[in-house]
Amino acid sequence: MEYKLNIDRLAGCLLGGALGDALGYPVEFEKISQMSQDHDFDKIIGRLVVSDDTQMTLFTANALLLEGDLRINTWSCYQDWLETQFKQGKSELSHRPISWLREYPEMYASREPGRTCLMTLMRGIPGDIAEPINQSKGCGALMRVAPLAFIDQKDLYSVVIENSALTHGHQMSHISSVALVGLLKYISEGKDLNTSVSLMRKDIKQVFANSLEIKIFDDLLEKAVLASEKDIDDVETISKLGEGWIAEETLAIALYCSLKYSSDFKKALRVAVFHDGDSDSTGSVTGQILGTLLGAKELPREEIKRLDLIEPLMKMIEILS
Repeated sequence: MEYKLNIDRLAGCLLGGALGDALGYPVEFEKISQMSQDHDFDKIIGRLVVSDDTQMTLFTANALLLEGDLRINTWSCYQDWLETQFKQGKSELSHRPISWLREYPEMYASREPGRTCLMTLMRGIPGDIAEPINQSKGCGALMRVAPLAFIDQKDLYSVVIENSALTHGHQMSHISSVALVGLLKYISEGKDLNTSVSLMRKDIKQVFANSLEIKIFDDLLEKAVLASEKDIDDVETISKLGEGWIAEETLAIALYCSLKYSSDFKKALRVAVFHDGDSDSTGSVTGQILGTLLGAKELPREEIKRLDLIEPLMKMIEILS
C-alpha cells in the first residue's frame, strides 16, 4: 500500500486520536452532572488509558501494511482484535494472527468494545454493501477508519464504504466514515480546516447522490459549522448535535469542537468529551482531525508519553514512515 502524505500529519492523526480517546474514556458513561467541570489530563492519575477506538484504529492501520486484498486483510486484523478482547496474551490465541500488534501485551485489554463490532466479528462473516450485515449506524466504524485517509488509492471512498460495511450496515455509517476520511485527506494535503470541510461536503453529496440520508447528514454538519462560529455555550450546543453514540452525531460533535477550537488542541478535547454521551469516540475523532491539522510535533508531548499504547502507536508510525 502506497502512502502519499506528510508523515507528521499521519502521526498527528494517530496520536491526537489516542489522546482524545484517553481523555474521554474515563467519563464515557458519566453524565455531565457526574463530571468535574475542569476534567483534563492532569486529573487522570498514571497512564492515559485508551479504549477500543484506538485499538481498532491501530488494527485498521496494520491491515494497510499487509500484501493482498485489503478488505480480507482488514477483516482478519479485526478478528485479531476480537481475540485481544477475550484473551490474556498471544499464547492463548485460537487462530494464527496476521497482525504484528498481537506481539504487544498491552493490546490484550477489553476497553468497553462496541456491541455491534463484537457481535458482527463473533459471527465470523463479514458484511458487504450488497448484503448489509445489520442496520446499525453506531460509531464503531467511524472511529476506526482514519488511517485510510493516508493511502494512495483512486477509489478511496469505495474502500472506506467497504470497511464500514464489514460491521455496520446502515448507510449513515458509510456516509459518516467517508466524510471523516475525506476531511482528513484534504487536511493532510495541506488545505485549511474550513476549506477541507467544504470539499468534504461536496464529495459526500456526489458519492451518495442517490441516498435518502445525505440531506439529514449534511444538515447536521451545517448545524455544527454554524454553531462553531457563534459565541454560545458548548454544552448546550453539543446537546443539540446529539450524544455521539451514532456515527453522524459523533462526527458533528467532533467537527464543531475542531472548528471552534482549532488553535487550542486541549480545549477542543475537553469540550469534545464533556457531554452525556460517547465521550471517548467524540474525543478520539476530534483528536484525529486536529492532530492531522497540527501535526504530531505540535501535540502535547508529556501527555503522549503517558499513553498506555504509546509503544505500538510509535511502532506503527515508524513502519508507516
